[in-house]
Amino acid sequence: MTEIIVCSLFIIALIVFGKTVSSSFLFGALLYLIWTGQPMGSVASTAFYALERSTLLAIPLFMLAGGLMEAAGIAEQLINFCAALLRKLKGSLGATIPLASMFFGAITGSGTATVSALSTIMLPRLTKMGWDKRYTAALLAAAAPLGYMIPPNMNAILFSVVADVSVSALFLATVIPGILWGAGYIIMNGLVYKKWHNPEIEHQTLVEEAKERAQKLGNDVSAESLVDNESYLQGVWRTFKSALPALIMPLIIFGGIYSGLFSPAEAGAVSGIYALLVGIIIYKRIKLKNGIQVFTKNGFSLGGFMFIIPMVHVFSRYLVLAGVPQAIARGIGTVTDNRIIIILLIDLVLIIAGFFLDAGVLILIVTPMLIPTAQMIGLSMTQLAVMMFVCVGIGTVTPPMAMNLFITSKASGVSIASMIKPLIPMLVFVCIPILLFVTFVPAASLWLPQAVMGIKL
Repeated sequence: MTEIIVCSLFIIALIVFGKTVSSSFLFGALLYLIWTGQPMGSVASTAFYALERSTLLAIPLFMLAGGLMEAAGIAEQLINFCAALLRKLKGSLGATIPLASMFFGAITGSGTATVSALSTIMLPRLTKMGWDKRYTAALLAAAAPLGYMIPPNMNAILFSVVADVSVSALFLATVIPGILWGAGYIIMNGLVYKKWHNPEIEHQTLVEEAKERAQKLGNDVSAESLVDNESYLQGVWRTFKSALPALIMPLIIFGGIYSGLFSPAEAGAVSGIYALLVGIIIYKRIKLKNGIQVFTKNGFSLGGFMFIIPMVHVFSRYLVLAGVPQAIARGIGTVTDNRIIIILLIDLVLIIAGFFLDAGVLILIVTPMLIPTAQMIGLSMTQLAVMMFVCVGIGTVTPPMAMNLFITSKASGVSIASMIKPLIPMLVFVCIPILLFVTFVPAASLWLPQAVMGIKL
């Protein structure tokens, strides 16, 4: 056990000092083998078989589909549709962010892709309308996990590989928590937006835009007649028609999966082909040049990610062989046998791990370590997965490994420290309650997959 602890600290130190995640875990595994005197012949075979899972094919295919839909300009169409839907709400433009994140997540399955795409559009738009950049950036970062809570879910694919759980069940398990999480942000925005929004700037901007449109239409058209001239239903219908090709994509994916027409991996291929056709034929924004760029960009991203998986898997295998997961379960069992306290300890471990580990690494390493503990208290693997996904989301907005904060900070020019103040209410009054909800209300995660698939989880 001492060897494993020292090697784990060695890996953390390498990452802190700037080494890549994959090389850090590889060196940690090699140090463990040298220390314990075990043969190294198993390293290559373990790394190879870590990728020999057909389920993993879904990751590059869904990544490519999301990249193609982003290149097609679908993010802008979805944002316009969400803005039209929420126009009657107080602080409607801010509320557009979580709703757009949910819709965009149903296409990309990635929180990182969601926050990257929406930041480039929403930050300039809201700033122009009088919204404080600090608040906008914080809300974009906080809402990014909705990009994978609304399936398809890249994290679910990884979890299914590690824990041998149905991907289809995991996709459905995050739907209700994801919708509630998004609704929580919308409610919170309605309560605090006045502090971060200047309505006079928004009205002035709308009048100026209306004047420009009036000049294009002719001198006989007044600017006042163009401000909010479109009815609510007209706006919803107009933007719905523009976003319809994108909204159909999730229906094709999940209709095919749950009807048995194709597997999740095959659904990724279908979504990629559909995204390419939509971008070329309907939106006409994907040309040869940017199409090649999408494939190249996703190839580089995937290459790095798929190299991490086998290296992390090698080290996690030695964790399991050393009996670390069972030791953790026994240790927790000696401290308390209270199921509620044990579940809260699991949440605490996941949140702390999320402070320091990337989502993929956390799932690959921590999941095998928690499985014996979850089994000891009768916690469903599907519910454990949803708890982990929520904790991963919280980890992406809590330093030091706050990837979503890094992205929005770079896009907005606002420091991470400046985003903390508007971010704290979202964490305290939305994120933590959602985590407690999925932790102590199993039906939130289990009811939908059981109802749709007719299986007991």
